[in-house]
Amino acid sequence: CGKDKSDKESYRFKISQLLEHNTNYQLAYPEDLFEDLLEGQANNSLLSLEQQLAEAVDLIILIPESPGSFAELGAFSTRKELAEKMLVLRQKKYKADKSFINHGPIRLVRSAKGKILDIPHDFDYKNKEHFSEIIKTVKKMIPSGRRSKSINNILLYQNHILLLIYLFDELNITSIHKLMSMVLEKKLTNQELIGCKAAIHSLTRSQFIDKIGNEYILTDRGFSDVQLKYYALNEITNLRISIMNKQL
Repeated sequence: CGKDKSDKESYRFKISQLLEHNTNYQLAYPEDLFEDLLEGQANNSLLSLEQQLAEAVDLIILIPESPGSFAELGAFSTRKELAEKMLVLRQKKYKADKSFINHGPIRLVRSAKGKILDIPHDFDYKNKEHFSEIIKTVKKMIPSGRRSKSINNILLYQNHILLLIYLFDELNITSIHKLMSMVLEKKLTNQELIGCKAAIHSLTRSQFIDKIGNEYILTDRGFSDVQLKYYALNEITNLRISIMNKQL
């Protein structure tokens, strides 16, 4: 969380470049998932959607450098389960300020065992003296080894939907919702329906799926991704063939 990551002068852009080049972690950005989803959805706030994403990740890195990130820091810091997995990267020049941010949200994050690191004003993500402590802290805060995630993790929705389209060859939105309800073994809530829409939006933008009429199909890139991602591909392919034969 921070400024627009496309702003190459922002700390957020620099931190994203640092993590992409120095770690193997999957990075998730709220705007990538929820872009354009709020139009006409008066009952859903971007903050509630971002909190849904925050609950799904192992670590929240927040750089207070814009009005939006100030609001996120204030909101997330009041929820202990979010604050305890927050790493706040504050500009060093503000460390001693008697400000609301320092005496409010920053203290809440610390009290919840979250971490605060101060970064130089001229932060350079290629300078080891600037980034070594960040990488060290990130690795310390994220659990080591493979950790099982709940199947109802919003970050896994893209994988679920991509595999479902692979199995059934093509699916419309109603079928996707019905199958996701079966996968999660529950009726989809409004937040979960938004999560499905976000996943479809992201898969389409990433060119893993395409829409023809009312049906979503895999692109060549999406097909290749499924083949590379799943170790039990033979079993999955056999299931796909069985489903397609029954549809004939």
